[in-house]
Amino acid sequence: MLECLVDGEIADRVSVMDRGLLYGDGLFETMAVMGGTPRFWQGHVDRLTAGCERLGLRQTPQEVLLREVQTVSAGQRRCVVKIIITRGSSGRGYAPEPDARGNRIVCSWPWPLDPGDLVVTGIRARICALRLGIQTELAGIKHLNRLEQVMARAEWSDSSIHEGILLDRDDYVVSAISSNLFLVLGGRLLTPRLDRCGVRGVMRSAILAAFRERCEQRRIMLDMLPEADEVFVCNAVRGIFPVTRIDHWEYGIGAVTREVQQWLDSQ
Repeated sequence: MLECLVDGEIADRVSVMDRGLLYGDGLFETMAVMGGTPRFWQGHVDRLTAGCERLGLRQTPQEVLLREVQTVSAGQRRCVVKIIITRGSSGRGYAPEPDARGNRIVCSWPWPLDPGDLVVTGIRARICALRLGIQTELAGIKHLNRLEQVMARAEWSDSSIHEGILLDRDDYVVSAISSNLFLVLGGRLLTPRLDRCGVRGVMRSAILAAFRERCEQRRIMLDMLPEADEVFVCNAVRGIFPVTRIDHWEYGIGAVTREVQQWLDSQ
């Protein structure tokens, strides 16, 4: 079964001089694919396009990307596909070559293990000690440098804790490590603004569009977390999970979280 393409050809290696490997000079998208159809495809393409424009990377036509996603997912009822775009190979030094061709990697993985009852019963999270750096030029896009997330996830080994909540250096709440965060207060859905750091998740964007009349993007301070009526996290592959506890703060699983989960089930 074909699992990986590099620039459209069956392969599983790139040059050691690839700038994605050397400097994290590139972007990626990770998506759920059901029967050959990527979920929230346009959202992934739009974010990838915006990231390529921001970094000055050569863009691949959408129809080429879709064909390669369908190729690596062929024969699988559902799987996870990752698209990686790098600036390609160059000599030593940070300066990018103006005519860099770029590299495109498209790979599939088996569907993750079933989360069991967690989508129903909820998950536990903790506040991470690591603070995200503020860099407006990279805010929102899904660039290849995920060292902050790697370091934050290394802070605990307790298997009963499923996510970490990330703050920036000014102690504003940004997101979870591998998902976006929503608070429910008085029936309204609040999610952190991501204009200084963090990733604008595809699932987050879909929720903001579907519930636009009740959603608000704003600065969320740490002291707002205990005030929330409900908390949930969302991810384009794993879906939507209620959060029942963040450190010593406990939350009920309310009607708004269930409504958003039902909306996703209908997609």
